[in-house]
Amino acid sequence: MKIFKYMLFVVILIFSVFFIIQLTELNQMNDGSPIRIKIPYLIEIDAVNPDGIKVWEAIILTLSAGVFLGFIIALFQMIAQKSEIISLKSKIRRLNSELDNLRNHDIDDDIEINDDNIEDSEI
Repeated sequence: MKIFKYMLFVVILIFSVFFIIQLTELNQMNDGSPIRIKIPYLIEIDAVNPDGIKVWEAIILTLSAGVFLGFIIALFQMIAQKSEIISLKSKIRRLNSELDNLRNHDIDDDIEINDDNIEDSEI
């Protein structure tokens, strides 16, 4: 099953590369220069390219940021689930200890049995 998943990822990667190549070829200005995208706040940081970044660079940047953000969110969820599992395991241990103590507790044999029948002398 893992090999199928890896093969699927490789096929998706190859199609993505072909898609980006086609996207770059299609997005040309009339003079042959590539179309550039200006992203707010990123242009101010990048003084080398004040005209913006190429389309394929924008797509790869966006996908990389999404993968990184997804990884961070998944990491926080895994940490939260791990702490919940640890707390539940400690609760199970505590309840098992309490149950073992109750099983080993001696039962008192000093039980008094009272008869509800009324004797003749009391009537």
